[in-house]
Amino acid sequence: MPNRGPALLLLILAIASGVASLVYQIVWMRRLVLVFGSATLATSTVLAVFLGGLAVGAWLWGRVADRHAGRALTIYGLVETAIGLYALASPWAFRGMERVYLALYPGLESRPGWYAGVQFMLSALVILPPAALMGGTLPLLARRVTVGVDHVQGVAALYGWNTMGAAAGAALATYALLPWLGLTAAITTAATLNGLCAVAALALGAAGRTSERRAPEDLPFPPEVGVPRGQSVLLLVGFGLSGVAAMAYELVWARLLGLVMGSSVYAFGTLVVVLLAGLGLGSAIYARLRLEPAGHRLAFGVLQSMTGLGGVASLLIAPHLPFVLMSVFPLVRGAFGWQIAAQFLVAALVAFLPSLLMGAAFPAAVGSLGRSATSVGRSIGTAYVANTVGTVVGAFVAGFILIPGLGLRSTLVLGVAANLIGGMGVLVTAWSRRRWPLLAPALVALGVILVLPSWPREVFAIGAGFFAPMFANREGLARGVASLRLLYYRDGLNTTISVDEADGYLVYRSNGKTDASTYPRDMANQVLLGHVPMFLHPDPREVFVLGLGTGVTAAAIARHPVARIDIAELEPAAIAAARLFERANRRVLDDPRVRVLVGDGRNRLLGSPNRYDVMVSDASDIWIAGVGALFTREFYQTVADRLKPGGLMVQWLHTNCLAPPEFRLLVATFRAVFPRVAIWSSGVGDVFLVGSREPVPWVYDRLVNRIEATAGVRHDLQSIGIWHPAAMFAAFVIDDASVAHLVGPRPRVHTDDVPTLEFVTPRSLYVDTNAELEEIFRRIRGAPFPRIEGFDAERDLDAVATYLLGFAYASQGRSPQGVTYMERSVQMAPGRAPLWVGLGHRYRELGRRSDAETAFVRAVAVDPSDVQARLALAAFLLDEGQAARALDIAQAALRHEPDNAGVKDLVARARAAARR
Repeated sequence: MPNRGPALLLLILAIASGVASLVYQIVWMRRLVLVFGSATLATSTVLAVFLGGLAVGAWLWGRVADRHAGRALTIYGLVETAIGLYALASPWAFRGMERVYLALYPGLESRPGWYAGVQFMLSALVILPPAALMGGTLPLLARRVTVGVDHVQGVAALYGWNTMGAAAGAALATYALLPWLGLTAAITTAATLNGLCAVAALALGAAGRTSERRAPEDLPFPPEVGVPRGQSVLLLVGFGLSGVAAMAYELVWARLLGLVMGSSVYAFGTLVVVLLAGLGLGSAIYARLRLEPAGHRLAFGVLQSMTGLGGVASLLIAPHLPFVLMSVFPLVRGAFGWQIAAQFLVAALVAFLPSLLMGAAFPAAVGSLGRSATSVGRSIGTAYVANTVGTVVGAFVAGFILIPGLGLRSTLVLGVAANLIGGMGVLVTAWSRRRWPLLAPALVALGVILVLPSWPREVFAIGAGFFAPMFANREGLARGVASLRLLYYRDGLNTTISVDEADGYLVYRSNGKTDASTYPRDMANQVLLGHVPMFLHPDPREVFVLGLGTGVTAAAIARHPVARIDIAELEPAAIAAARLFERANRRVLDDPRVRVLVGDGRNRLLGSPNRYDVMVSDASDIWIAGVGALFTREFYQTVADRLKPGGLMVQWLHTNCLAPPEFRLLVATFRAVFPRVAIWSSGVGDVFLVGSREPVPWVYDRLVNRIEATAGVRHDLQSIGIWHPAAMFAAFVIDDASVAHLVGPRPRVHTDDVPTLEFVTPRSLYVDTNAELEEIFRRIRGAPFPRIEGFDAERDLDAVATYLLGFAYASQGRSPQGVTYMERSVQMAPGRAPLWVGLGHRYRELGRRSDAETAFVRAVAVDPSDVQARLALAAFLLDEGQAARALDIAQAALRHEPDNAGVKDLVARARAAARR
């Protein structure tokens, strides 16, 4: 290598260039996903274009570097300048691309082939030029670094440090730039790095330090070492298969870590950092070897076989990852920094060793091509193209065919096979009997695969990372896994969908996280999410629902006489899962008015000209990677553009892990587009915002009529504890005046450019924030009802309606509010025993046992013939250990209804207790 000062500067340039490149890749991927959607097809297309651009750049600039060796560093400086300038101009390029896409979208909606082609071409227009420039940085720098030394050592060192710089860029973008500064600031930061690299490179080139020393004694091997064409082809095929395997591994590992740790942006960011750090370190370690081309080929074959063995190791480790996480969870639960450390540990267990070996394979491949330092650029470009072709093929084959068709485990096994085939193909050309031990890694890998049992799917479906506080430790997780009864499990295109059964209830999970279920609390949320906007809107005819889930929300909407219900669902596997909920959703997918649109919901709304009366966003929790794009001002503006005049937007939120500052930010963002907003809640932890751009008043007569006259609506409401039209407003929390007070006079809003929520909310994943939010609601709550035309509380809330309003509150888990209304009801009608009985039950729930006994006694006193009152009092006394009193009261009830089975059972239990 050249003297130490310039050599160190060149390595610093490689690191800085790597940092900037990864920042660009992450930011531009997010920019394009906002337009094309987050479906696997869109993200794979963007990734293919980016990688393809890098390969094209490496191939072209590698030849330029060899032809203009003396000016390679100066050319590098100009390339860095061009990258930085393009990056600064990229926001305008992306906006122009979006306009073209939106103009073409209406004609592409029903043509998936053309749709994918247009996405590819538009991505290529904006991504290919800078990617091709970035692809040239390595061969241009390598041409300077390899002057006077073994070119493979120089390439290995340079590639290693460049890739470790990329790891640093991934960490910088994930943990600092995007959460706190945003996409534009991240681009500016990376462009500044490009500028600094350019200045340093141009200064170094101008100082005359770019001339090569060509003294033969400085070259460790002859200037040109020929390699038979057949061996080169086998080598390049093997390196291509290595790319196939690498992408299969990365996709599988990303999905596994999402299942184990929760699908936050940090789970994926952690994996990227681990992978890149392993690649860089592996290459840097390989830089210490001095081999001839035949030795590099032998090393490449061995490295491929060992990488396959590393893939097998990840197969063995994967089912144990949830237990590893739970082993350290008690230590890391209270500190987000330690949680990230635990994620690094889990990611490193499956990915670090294989990525280390893959990193060493790149310089081994370059060295195997047998050229000298004078053609190092060409060697890098050729190897890069072969590997990238494999990577692109691997991304599409693994993502679209293998994972949804065969599952994660089989895809990982086929990745191992690709490594072994590539390695053996190269080793066979250098075979001799003395080298048979080199087969050992491949033979061991094959043997383990043949005897390895299938994965226990319950381990991944249970969502260890999300439910870690409930499991608490390894033993708790083991009990949960043992009790899980899976009915459906599918590794889909975008996520893993599962359905399990517990205590007679069905649970729908996405990547292990429960998104919906038939438990009463979840049913209340899903039912109200569908019915509330249908009651409020004067004449809802066309409805859009983002997220299928169990289909219960769509089924609630379908109760009403609408003309069309469009449901956008990202994951195709979710449709089959929803079929398992047909008892709850009443086969809503077979309703001719329902159309399931498979794909990204935001992308669908952005391009489609369809307009709706009501739109419901039932997306997953905001801390899930990618979901934050459904909570930005730009998304809500898109929704507003698709609403008809007087249209309603409903946004569901899960508040269990949503801290008050983030909740205010989210509500302020919604309100910035929909100024007429009210907050509703089906129960503690579930909130939905109902917003519009113009006032849409409640009309009481219309509400009553729709409940009474629309088939099935009354049944839906009664199933969740709502037995009176006015009782529906137990779910009402605050109106727009109180919302204005909640967010403040000049609130900040959440934008596509600064996607804070997606990065901040995972920090509260293990913090129960419900109590704080409930207290905030209590403090700012105004009137118990929104403004309702034709409703007079004094007139319409008689004793029974008041009681049923309290019952609805209690059914939501808000018994203190419920008791307030129930107490008012018995004051209004003190002679009605059923009201006293209901009040007594609520007192019992709150632990107010003396008050409960008083209420039950009062019920019997006001109507001694009421058997239910006597039953309630007797059951209460029996639980209190007063068996004799309980027996007397139960026997009195039996005299009134001698055939009542419940009374008979209570008498028997009381008699048995009295004898003891």
